[in-house]
Amino acid sequence: MSLREWLIAIGTLVIIGIVIDGVRRMRRARKESMAISSGMGADELKDSPLDDDFNPELPNGGARTVSRSTLEDRGYLKRDMSAPVSADQEDDVTPESGWSARDDDEDDGILSPPRVVKPETEESEPVEREAVSTPAPAVDRSKTRPSRPEKAKAEPEPRAEEPPVVTTEVEEDTARRTPNKPRKNQPLAGANRPEAREVLVINVLARSGEQFQGSKLKSLFEACGLEHGDMDIYHRHESEDTTTSVQFSVANAVEPGTFRPQDMAGLSTPGISFFMSLPGPTNALQAFEFMLETAQCVVRNLGGELKDERRSVMTPQTIEHCRQRIREFERKQRSQRA
Repeated sequence: MSLREWLIAIGTLVIIGIVIDGVRRMRRARKESMAISSGMGADELKDSPLDDDFNPELPNGGARTVSRSTLEDRGYLKRDMSAPVSADQEDDVTPESGWSARDDDEDDGILSPPRVVKPETEESEPVEREAVSTPAPAVDRSKTRPSRPEKAKAEPEPRAEEPPVVTTEVEEDTARRTPNKPRKNQPLAGANRPEAREVLVINVLARSGEQFQGSKLKSLFEACGLEHGDMDIYHRHESEDTTTSVQFSVANAVEPGTFRPQDMAGLSTPGISFFMSLPGPTNALQAFEFMLETAQCVVRNLGGELKDERRSVMTPQTIEHCRQRIREFERKQRSQRA
């Protein structure tokens, strides 16, 4: 025999041995389970009479027949009064409690409501009673009539709450100053401004086809604490004393950029320029905020738009860039002093 035939024969014998061993194990397990069941008394159990009628497909094991008498006793069917009644049922059926037959001839097996039989008496006819009408006592309507409430005095309607007045920092700072205070031995406004190394500019330009009126600008400048001074423009100092540092200045956007008080009534301009010089204010960041707030005040009262030094729309990013320029300038100033 060749090697191939030997391998086939050995494989066949191995498979046959596995099958025989599996059959032997199954028989052994079955015998052991039967022995355990008999040891627990399974052989002594009696067959239940319900096992024959048990149906595993039904929840209660199957249907059970119920006699008609049981249904009648439970009230599910109408009791047949013509049928003979057993001695046990005679006691239970009474005229008061028995089930009455239907008026119609159809017997559909549906329960009819019980009919209560009242005992007949001699006085079965209804007795008519005379209606006695008694006159109602007279009622004085004047006394029972509810009194009309007196007209309430007209109360003044509550006025709508006025919104709180919001004041800006510029207005609060201006209110602390004494207006039209006579000046003695004080320099002209903006005259003591140092040489500028860096300038921050905010332009306020009127809308297309419109212009700012000089008289309105003059009133607004004075209300925001600006004074006419050096170079014929308006300046705002840190206090009402012109010896203090200049916070910012305002010039005309049209050449030569001046504002002359005697010409303000007939002046009209398409825009104005706010500028702050560095070094200059003691608190540069606060001065920039005051300048920005004053420019926004012009926009709110006279219209127009905020523009940067290149006359582009002034965005929040542009404003934050201006603040960053101030911080950087102050940092350089501190490093030079050190």
